[in-house]
Amino acid sequence: MNSEDQPPPAPARKQYVRAVGPRLRILLGGIFGLVALLGANSVYLVSIRALEAVRGLSYQNYFYMVMFGAHLVLGLLLVPPFLVFGVAHIKNAHDRPNRRAVRAGYLLFTVSLVLLFSGIALMRFDFFVIKNPNVRAPLYWAHVITPLLAVWLYVLHRLAGPRIHHVDALEIGTAKG
Repeated sequence: MNSEDQPPPAPARKQYVRAVGPRLRILLGGIFGLVALLGANSVYLVSIRALEAVRGLSYQNYFYMVMFGAHLVLGLLLVPPFLVFGVAHIKNAHDRPNRRAVRAGYLLFTVSLVLLFSGIALMRFDFFVIKNPNVRAPLYWAHVITPLLAVWLYVLHRLAGPRIHHVDALEIGTAKG
């Protein structure tokens, strides 16, 4: 047999890369932890603001200020790991055939960026401050509404994606024979 009689070689298969591999899963766990803390903190801050609006009194005491400071710190701590996770996850999953999950993921990432960067824009730095109330008000409402949108989009993203297989806690550390 000569080389002309042989069929052309099959194209090499692209190696499967998990959308959320082991290292990204650890990073995602940290992100979820920060988001949980920020969520609890946000419920407190919003409840104080709502109480003030209803009663017409100020309830912003020392504890409120500590919680507000914690919100700023936790929010800033969330930005770098979120960006790393988002970019890596998109890199791993952008060409998946499940376009519904991919679109929901893109929208979730976009809404989350609006949330993070509206929070940063609302902060008052020595070198950068937005004082105009006509600019601050839409930023504030974007920062208040986008977490609700993000939760909804995360649920849609997960529902559109593959099922998550949980490891039974009793099986961890036991050898299967």
